[in-house]
Amino acid sequence: MRRYDFVISPDYYNELQELLQVRKAEDFRLVRIGRDYDGGYVMFDDFGGGIAYSFGICDDVSWDKDIASRGYDVYMYDHTIDGLPEDNPRFHWSKLGISDGMTQDDRLKSLEELIALNGHEGKRDMILKMDVEGAEWGFLDGVKSETLAQFGQITFEIHDMINPANPERVLNALRKINITHQLIHIHANNNGTYLSVGSKNFSSLLEVSYVLRDKYKFAGEYDVNLPLGLDMPNAKSIPEIELGHWNRKAEIDERFSLMLRQYTLVK
Repeated sequence: MRRYDFVISPDYYNELQELLQVRKAEDFRLVRIGRDYDGGYVMFDDFGGGIAYSFGICDDVSWDKDIASRGYDVYMYDHTIDGLPEDNPRFHWSKLGISDGMTQDDRLKSLEELIALNGHEGKRDMILKMDVEGAEWGFLDGVKSETLAQFGQITFEIHDMINPANPERVLNALRKINITHQLIHIHANNNGTYLSVGSKNFSSLLEVSYVLRDKYKFAGEYDVNLPLGLDMPNAKSIPEIELGHWNRKAEIDERFSLMLRQYTLVK
């Protein structure tokens, strides 16, 4: 366990709960894409083939292989590696990364630039996967909502949810994606830490899966209890972080501002 000295307004956690409400789509069915443990993502089981974009590869292409087997050409980007660990006729890799809007590097491009480079401006119902170690916030800052709407499904790993350097940036990014997409699954990555605030466990690392709002109809109340059976701990030697009945709102008020001072985060 580690102790941190910080204070974040309870307004941050209250809005975080609202922005990360999980809903259940009609004909709801989930599937795990990618390998067991770290590298797999729970997504909506609706894959008709087409085009997928994958950012953050490192040495694992299990998600990409799984998506390719479902009939997708996968456009893969990671400027930190010199090549893929294995080839596939549906893989299209470039030594480029996603721009966070701040880092000056010719290898970093916006999603709009890459879509134009690939001739995908008119494409719809694409898939996007992104695990880029915090650059997702800058990406969401700059990306156009019309560009996000080209993707029927989006799955991210989102970072620095506890004590973010810029809480309003996190909230603005989640507000933006909620315009076009609905959260359908959330999983806490147990490589991170978590903080109990009120009756909620908030994790520093989350895997989140979205679907396009206009494409699906959604049920009303959804009292999901997380993690699901499809979920797996990212680090298999460490217990899962229990998010529990995630959609149940915990009232977080000013009393918790004091509790957050030198609060013990659980690893």
